Amino acid sequence: MPKSKAKAKAEALEVEAKANPKVKAKAKAAEAKAAKKKAAGAKAAGAKAEPKATPKGEPRFAVIEAQGRQFRVAQDEEHVFPLLGKEPGDEIRIERVLLVSDGDGVQVGRPLVEGAVVVMQVVGHEKGDKIKVGTYKRRKKYRRKIGYRDSLTRVKIMGINLPKGEKREKHGA
Repeated sequence: MPKSKAKAKAEALEVEAKANPKVKAKAKAAEAKAAKKKAAGAKAAGAKAEPKATPKGEPRFAVIEAQGRQFRVAQDEEHVFPLLGKEPGDEIRIERVLLVSDGDGVQVGRPLVEGAVVVMQVVGHEKGDKIKVGTYKRRKKYRRKIGYRDSLTRVKIMGINLPKGEKREKHGA
């Protein structure tokens, strides 16, 4: 039975890896590629993969717009936003929801999803990484170096709420 190209390449790299230890990583990658192709062939032959266990109707993630930026959020995740001006423990409701995906489909807003709200709670405030900026004027012995740290707000996503009772349309309908 003829060997596949990926398997032959993996064996050649394995032989070379014994002489040169730097080639071991390449040999492992080629082996993994050959195994992946073999598994894909078995799957196409009739073995069915088990579907992911996701509860129907429960929103899995949403894309929101907050302070001019878009964020992909899901329930119980923590995200860092530009300073929101709220105290730790305060609850924030974002109504600018652009997309909602749940276990049985995706709802894309035109431009917003009507009635969808993302509820999040402020965990605390923090500062971002320091950005150093330098300026100078040539031949004038003028040099200045300043730093800047952005103020950020860490929030926890409490839930993604969809309007009740409305039948949602499929995307593109």
